[in-house]
Amino acid sequence: MTALKKKIEKIITEQGPISISDFMKLALTDKKNGYYRKKMPLGSKGDFITSPDISQIFGEIIGVWILDLWIKLGKPKETQIVDLGGGRGTLLSDIKRVLGNKISSYIFIDINVELIKLQKKAVKDAIHFEKIENIPNKPSIFIGNEFLDTFPINQFVLSDKYFKEVCVNYKNKKLIFSHHRTKLSRTLDKKTLNQIKVNDILEINFESRKFIEKLSRFIKENNGGAIFFDYGYTFNHGDTFQAVKDSKFVNPLDDPGNADLTAHVDFNDLSHQAKNSLVSVWGPDTQGKFLKKMGAIERLNALESISDDKTKQELRNGLDRLINTDEMGELFKVLAITSNKFPSPEGFTCGTRGT
Repeated sequence: MTALKKKIEKIITEQGPISISDFMKLALTDKKNGYYRKKMPLGSKGDFITSPDISQIFGEIIGVWILDLWIKLGKPKETQIVDLGGGRGTLLSDIKRVLGNKISSYIFIDINVELIKLQKKAVKDAIHFEKIENIPNKPSIFIGNEFLDTFPINQFVLSDKYFKEVCVNYKNKKLIFSHHRTKLSRTLDKKTLNQIKVNDILEINFESRKFIEKLSRFIKENNGGAIFFDYGYTFNHGDTFQAVKDSKFVNPLDDPGNADLTAHVDFNDLSHQAKNSLVSVWGPDTQGKFLKKMGAIERLNALESISDDKTKQELRNGLDRLINTDEMGELFKVLAITSNKFPSPEGFTCGTRGT
């Protein structure tokens, strides 16, 4: 048994069942043994691989999108590009290659020691911070690829007349799920009762709501925008809490600290949160549609024209994985946030302007 699992069991034994949100915080960000603190989550030695490492076209397309956004913002001086949870640094490196010397300030926000080492190699002049509150107050363009899914969720189950919260409990020397009436479950709007059926699971990500509110306020006060890519949905999707270890799905309670815990992103919920913060919101749309609108197929053709047969096939396979509806093209969504009264950013056909 790991030290972190012992710690969690001790907390529950002494204080009672904890929320899934608290369990995720301990498992992912515990200062000594949290997954994001110590684990190499990406690449062949990690638990998963993300879009920038699948195809260079992904990062290049985001670079083009950022360039267009920067021009429409009026090419503000001292603009900074901020990669939220920057992975191996591949995405920001690809973006920087597209932008050239037009923008010179690059920032990573991350807490993973191993990934920060790789980020420093990938973008040598980038600055590192742990929180958005720490970055300079300047015009900023944020990128979040598979970032929003890392925020801890709360789950609720509808019984006959009211909600109970799904908690993590410790019984018979095992971590298990159990349902309890909590302060949080009592605060749920009664209107929600009409939206789901008895025994259905309702997921709410209060932490991501807070983050989007914080980010929207920063953009509103300093000018700029943000774009997010993640697996998620646009309506209530039930239980999406999951764990991945060695590229396989595992029981989320089995090995805290050694498995990546995530939940699918509720894009409609975050869109409403941003709109309430009086910024302009674009999307959500599917990743496949967005990349095609932004010229991913044309970029593939250009790269193929200067590549050998082996590289051509690798390029095709990589982009197909990103845009195919049976792969990441449909499951992954994209959402953008911009300053008020901003002209439509590239790649989006619909949006709501802030007031």
